[in-house]
Amino acid sequence: MAVNRATEPQLELSDIQGDILIGLQKNAELFVGFVILDVTRFKRFLRGLGITTCVDVKRAEAKIRAQKLNGGSELLDIRGLNIGFTFDGLKTLGAPDVKTIKDKSFVAGLAKRSDSLNDPVAGPGKLSNWLLGNGVGPLHGIILLTGKDLTTVRTMFSDLVNAAGPNTWLPFFTGEGFTRPKKDRGHEHFGYLDGVSQPAVRGRIDQAVPGEDFLNPTQSPDPNQGLPGADLHWPGAFVFGYESPDRTDVEKRAPPIDGGPKWMRNGSYMVYRRLEQLVPEFDKAIEDKAKLLKNTSPELLGARVVGRFKSGWPVIETGTDDPVNGDDPLLNNAFEFGDNDEDGAKCPFAAHIRKTYPRNDDTPDGGEPDTQTHRILRAGIPFGSEVQPDEASTGKSKHSRGLMFVCYQTSIENQFEFITQKWVNGKNFAKAGIGEDPVLGQAHGAARSRKIAGLAVPPDTAKITFEADFIRPTGGGYFFMPSISAIDTVLT
Repeated sequence: MAVNRATEPQLELSDIQGDILIGLQKNAELFVGFVILDVTRFKRFLRGLGITTCVDVKRAEAKIRAQKLNGGSELLDIRGLNIGFTFDGLKTLGAPDVKTIKDKSFVAGLAKRSDSLNDPVAGPGKLSNWLLGNGVGPLHGIILLTGKDLTTVRTMFSDLVNAAGPNTWLPFFTGEGFTRPKKDRGHEHFGYLDGVSQPAVRGRIDQAVPGEDFLNPTQSPDPNQGLPGADLHWPGAFVFGYESPDRTDVEKRAPPIDGGPKWMRNGSYMVYRRLEQLVPEFDKAIEDKAKLLKNTSPELLGARVVGRFKSGWPVIETGTDDPVNGDDPLLNNAFEFGDNDEDGAKCPFAAHIRKTYPRNDDTPDGGEPDTQTHRILRAGIPFGSEVQPDEASTGKSKHSRGLMFVCYQTSIENQFEFITQKWVNGKNFAKAGIGEDPVLGQAHGAARSRKIAGLAVPPDTAKITFEADFIRPTGGGYFFMPSISAIDTVLT
């Protein structure tokens, strides 16, 4: 039964930080990890930051649309600033009732949860080698700065340092992300179109943004979807204070998730992971493994490993690429798994997009209604240089590149960590003996090899062994992104 969209809750967009529900506009982004040195000075600094809200982001969207309608093509000088705090950061600021925060993973912090995510125990990905959040010293928060280019965000950071004054804070980490060259824009460094299967979010916005009814309007024949294939989710999955998904019925609303303190309303948990992608090693492995299989080119094996061709076209649809429609949001996500691929022949159960979002597959935890309660909103950006000729020829990475992974949710335990632990790293998810996600998955302990089933084109039943990780963490943290009102009333 379709939900009457007029009954959806009003979203208080002017109180919600802009990156959470919509995403800050960006060609470049600077992540600034910091420690608070003087609480009184930092609170004064915090009050004057000028945090970008979801209403600001909607207004920026309108500017971009107007510019395009007028034939303009130059990059607009649109800037964004958001801020998040670790549990230790909230305690340092003296936030009330922090001991009542219920998410145990947030309270513990990413460094203490790293082992449960199967992160490496040796080498560059080892926790002690991380650039941010390695657990050796304090980490109180992170600032996100976005703009049209790296020069802009670097200038924004310089202005922040000057505004804060001496002995206020210590910004000890700066990580730069930026979109890839024009022909590869929207594609991550392995080459595949990224951000395709974002969940749509229910909620009215007509009181905050006159002229627009819903945050995600229905653009699908299915009234319970935003874009085709993007099921509408109750906003409490991503922002505190709103109705949340019911794990027994996809359309049914459940009470708001209780994060603990009342001031968490309109805030969200952010997971940040600096993930290096070993692109030459990935490309070489795909080429080498394809030679061992029947009727499988490297292009097809890569598509079956990811679940999509590099264009964005899902392998489940035709088994061949469709570059024309691959990046069409009305076409490239309009599919389910369980309806027409119950045996995983078209799209392997181990494929990255099926591991991270099994849609209507029959899963051990209750199938689609339960699956929808584990969704996350992603807002990452690539970093690092393009693969150089000598790297491609040797199959060895010489430069750091990858993804500044960002996601938002109201339960780190039940969303980001659940997806990672139960699905991505689950050898028996969604079917016994499948193995880990071949792209993002990590084996626990020192032995990093993963044996994956179902990647070969049926009736070939060969298993494929990938001897090493293709992605490794090099920094990160768990942060709470408070509302504007919480910053104004309880944090400053």
